[in-house]
Amino acid sequence: MSEIKDMKGKEHKLSLVGREKLAISGVDDVGSFDDNTVIISTQLGDLVIKGNDLHIKSLDINEGNVVLHGLVYSCIYTENTSRKREKGFFKSIFK
Repeated sequence: MSEIKDMKGKEHKLSLVGREKLAISGVDDVGSFDDNTVIISTQLGDLVIKGNDLHIKSLDINEGNVVLHGLVYSCIYTENTSRKREKGFFKSIFK
């Protein structure tokens, strides 16, 4: 838990409204996405969002904000392994 408190950088927040709108701040990258799964890299680890008919409504990597629409089933954090793999989809496009 102290590791989380020691993380510096963008403030990370999740806001889920009615299981249909998910606003996330503190985003480093969007690794991959489709209608059922979105993987987002944050300084606190990768966030795997599962649902139905998911789509990215807005994305601002510079500010670290993402808004998803669709039916959200789960939001699960995994260890931050994204730092070891190559750049994500959006980082390679918006270089």
